Amino acid sequence: MAEASHSAPLIDETNAVTASRAAFRNTPLTAWPLPRTRAVRIFLSTVPFDTMRMGYGIKKSGSKKKVYGYTPPLGLGMLARVAKEYGCEVIVNDAGPQSDDYESLLAKIEAFKPDIIGFSVFTANAQPAVKMIDMIRTHPVLSEALLLIGGPHVYTFRDKTLEEIPADVAVYGEAEVDLVELLEFYDGKRPSLEAVNGIYYRTAGGIRHTEETHSARSLDNFGFPDWDQFDFSLYRNMPGQVRRYPMTSMVTSRGCPYRCNFCFQAGRFADKYRRYSPEVVIDEIQRLQAKYGIKEIQFWDDIFFINKTWVQTFCRLIKERNIDLTWSGYARVDLVDPELLKLAKEAGCWNIFYGFETGTQEMLDFLNKKSTMEQAINASRWTKEAGIIVRGSFMVGLPNETPEIGRKTIEFAVKLDPDYANFNIFFPEPGTGLYDLAIKSGRMLSANYLGRTNPVYLPEGYKDIAEIKAIQAEAFHRFYFRPSYILKRILRMRTFEELEQYWDGFLMLLNMGHDKVRYAFATETSKTGKEARNVF
Repeated sequence: MAEASHSAPLIDETNAVTASRAAFRNTPLTAWPLPRTRAVRIFLSTVPFDTMRMGYGIKKSGSKKKVYGYTPPLGLGMLARVAKEYGCEVIVNDAGPQSDDYESLLAKIEAFKPDIIGFSVFTANAQPAVKMIDMIRTHPVLSEALLLIGGPHVYTFRDKTLEEIPADVAVYGEAEVDLVELLEFYDGKRPSLEAVNGIYYRTAGGIRHTEETHSARSLDNFGFPDWDQFDFSLYRNMPGQVRRYPMTSMVTSRGCPYRCNFCFQAGRFADKYRRYSPEVVIDEIQRLQAKYGIKEIQFWDDIFFINKTWVQTFCRLIKERNIDLTWSGYARVDLVDPELLKLAKEAGCWNIFYGFETGTQEMLDFLNKKSTMEQAINASRWTKEAGIIVRGSFMVGLPNETPEIGRKTIEFAVKLDPDYANFNIFFPEPGTGLYDLAIKSGRMLSANYLGRTNPVYLPEGYKDIAEIKAIQAEAFHRFYFRPSYILKRILRMRTFEELEQYWDGFLMLLNMGHDKVRYAFATETSKTGKEARNVF
């Protein structure tokens, strides 16, 4: 087995982000005396995290409208709604687009004087979460607050999150219901934390957990986020991905019935697939437009076009109610046809994102995509013929891949010629089949997410990580710097704002591959089994 070459600064023994032992306590404290004399105050937030530093785009100073890559934290908005319905005072703070650092966020929390503080944690921002929660736990005023964490990182790593993050409770289940049950416990309406669904919590004897029993509930009973919590002027997705503002994201389903072996949603903790009825979604869209003037929605369902009948009803209702809306969503190449795409276009769809993934049928089969190259070609052609923009996602640095296969992926992307293409370096998502394969291979350079341009896994077919990064750089260059591609983009421009967005996108491409990772933290490498400091 070839040794991994650390031509990028993957190992760094300085600036480790770990929580102080003083920040951990054995049991959650009672958050308020009983009987209560006032409403419970809850502060919900994302953690300070610069998506641009992790290779997601660019950030301009001087205007909040030039912060790209953020959409409203819908999960926190859902929690805010149920907490307000319970009678709590709630604030949702989105640290990223508000350019919060640790100190400014700490000041906001202290000013609110919350009883409960909750953070949404992704694997990408887990280390900033450690630092933020450590600061709260050792703060002279805030240390007595009940600290909650939730989100995909908690859902995947479960009890391990409380071993690394000094929170009191980790919510891995349907948090909208579990939060209410937690509030009921602290109000004396439930006998113990064991009566709260879907949580990990601390006890004097260690970390314990309860089972989740709510995952079969109909989404129509869940409602939607507390939209009042969001300042929609803050949110601009990546250059060229939105046509009209104000915009928001929305999710109409949970889970995914497909089992692609690289995808978190198909991993060992995969959710049962459920969806709001199209009538409920359309009613909510009309409320968004009436109250906030929303003009565009990005549907963040894993597969928005998963059910033809559902999409047909959704599109028909938009047309029948004369809703002025532009929208985009995700689709599989084997689930669209010319008729459905034409209807979607008539109902305001202007942009569809496909996971093309790779450039050979063998690799598609290895990924368990259950689709074919021919279906990808047809879907791309039909979507363009319908007048809808095609976005495509591809991966390089996959297990079983070689530089030659990587170049076939580039060639296939050029052949498909989507309007936009993204070439991500493969990251083994914990809980997936490819994560297990990567761990067993002994070729994991880090168990942590290092950004879109820093490999954490070295396939057998690549000599070092520099070769993977070179393939990614080649992919972006060969796709985006084709004269024919540039000419088409120029001819399509109609406004100065479009020109500005293309320019921002161009700057983002120029920054691809630059080292943006500055943090370090402790992890166990799969090669040596020893603890090392890996750049974050």
